Amino acid sequence: MSFSHSGEHGIQAYNLHLNGEQVIPVPITETDPAYKASQEGRFVPPRTAQPWVAASKHLDEYGIVVLCAPPGTGRRTAAVRLLRTATNSPLALFELDPEWSKPSVQPLPQDSAAGYVLDLSDLPEEPEEHLGSGLVRHGEDLRKKGCFLVILATPADWFGHWAEPTLPFTVRLESPDAKALVTAELTAHRRGERVTWLNETAFTGIWEANPSARAAWLLAGKLIQASGPEQIPDIIIEFGDWHTDVERLLRKDRTHQSDAQLLSIRVTVWAGALLHGGQRSSVIRAADDLLTRLGLARTPANVLTDATTSSRLTAAQITSNGNLALHDEKKDGLPSAILRHLWDEFPTQHELLRSWATGIAADRIIPEDDARLVAKALLRLAVDRHDRTILDGLADGLVGARRWLAVEALTEAAGDAELGRYVRDRLRTWMDARSPSESKVELVIEICGGTWGVEYPALALTRLGKAAGRAGYGSVTLANAFRELTVHRPAEVLKAIDQWLSDMERRPADANLRRQTLGAFLALVSSSEGTDLILNTDSPETRLRIVHAWQSLLLTDDAVDVALSQLKQWHQRFEDDPERREQLLDVLADILTPPSLRPRLDRLMVTEEAAIHPFWTDVLVQAVNRYEASKEASSP
Repeated sequence: MSFSHSGEHGIQAYNLHLNGEQVIPVPITETDPAYKASQEGRFVPPRTAQPWVAASKHLDEYGIVVLCAPPGTGRRTAAVRLLRTATNSPLALFELDPEWSKPSVQPLPQDSAAGYVLDLSDLPEEPEEHLGSGLVRHGEDLRKKGCFLVILATPADWFGHWAEPTLPFTVRLESPDAKALVTAELTAHRRGERVTWLNETAFTGIWEANPSARAAWLLAGKLIQASGPEQIPDIIIEFGDWHTDVERLLRKDRTHQSDAQLLSIRVTVWAGALLHGGQRSSVIRAADDLLTRLGLARTPANVLTDATTSSRLTAAQITSNGNLALHDEKKDGLPSAILRHLWDEFPTQHELLRSWATGIAADRIIPEDDARLVAKALLRLAVDRHDRTILDGLADGLVGARRWLAVEALTEAAGDAELGRYVRDRLRTWMDARSPSESKVELVIEICGGTWGVEYPALALTRLGKAAGRAGYGSVTLANAFRELTVHRPAEVLKAIDQWLSDMERRPADANLRRQTLGAFLALVSSSEGTDLILNTDSPETRLRIVHAWQSLLLTDDAVDVALSQLKQWHQRFEDDPERREQLLDVLADILTPPSLRPRLDRLMVTEEAAIHPFWTDVLVQAVNRYEASKEASSP
């Protein structure tokens, strides 16, 4: 079965399998930030013209081009721009989301009149030797069909013997000119009158440094939101990430401070940044926790002979607003800058700091609102510093009653332009692991059945299907996830289930696929919405696969109790609806046609009053009749 995504200019077909090598195309629409930034009159090309001209030429000649540049250089926007100007007629644009063990050409799509972006940054291991030559041939095939592919790569990854065949169409890309980019953004947001601000001497140092595209976009955003030119000095300082202010907060007063006092102040500064706007007691608890991890005793005697909470907060220049503790509110972005400074200046302590911060969010004594502040602060830090291990720490550390915080953070991260690919890959690889924890399985299910899953159903369903193979039959969390996707994305859910059932029939010896598919199917039919989706199908092939799925469940020892319970709920729901009752009876008779399955009916046929239930008697009679008819039809 083929699936399709509707892009801005067309339809993209794809297959959706639970296991194996595949690539899922995700439409790049007009709401995509890179699409907006690539528009005529707004797009600013890289600061060096020759490579940019070469990139366009290579794409036209080879059907493929590799943009080699670090993240944050505007390379994705450049990729979209190249595809939008590759032909006179618009292409349907897609970002390719790979689900593979290693990069491979084989699953890459090549439909007519389409443009693709594939991010191959941060490769976990060196690709196979033939990838480069395979890409050359793939580009030739694309060109014949009027298709184009732009690969995003980093200089640290795209080298070696395997990459040599791609050198003719590999381009090293730089960021656009920062001042030109800020000018274009101000104009695009109808703030053209503010372009003159950029000529003030306060900006001279920034333009001389010519920062990355990401930094220039952030600066433009601050200038767009500014109330007036009087905010320029603060914006300049904030653009410098409050470095001078942070250093001042952490500086040692050699006349009056011991090392222990300095450490206590620094720890309180960091705790206040992690919990900016949280309870004073939470900040102090977080500070004491880090001091303990650093080997300083925090026994009751130590605490009671130490400075008071008010004194400790004052020393860290943290103010109180009622019961809340805050860093200087006039310095927008200071708490995040403090955490970035902590990460940058003490790189050897990342593991300790991640464990500390995640532990604070997981601490049940910390109020939930404060725990959310910590999770959000860590997510911002992960995005700012492209630190994937922070996300792993949230997934591993926030369990039980605090798992919802990990769900929130990873749901947001899954949609991030830079971290999203990594998070989506982690959701998949966690479920492919040999023995994922129950908490990790539940985490993946909740993310895929939430807002991210509704927005990206194809990506979510493959991960949800894998999780179904790890969750127990009858999992409420899994049933809720499938219900949510069925409510918002019924067509995608039905097609996915049908594809998996079809794959299961073609590969009967694949026990893993069987477990995944049956778990997903049972979760789907555990809700009214899922039941209606299944029963209302008008495809004979799909209906037959549904019958076979039920038969498989009734022959599976671990699933039979839940399956029978669900069939009983079906009967109770439709018992007083004559039309639906007959529809259900017809399906159940098909399911129970094989004589080997009829003993399962015993638990359904007898009522609590030890009477024989007439509905199930009717099912049995029809099942027997169909079996006899099939025998007669097959007799010579």
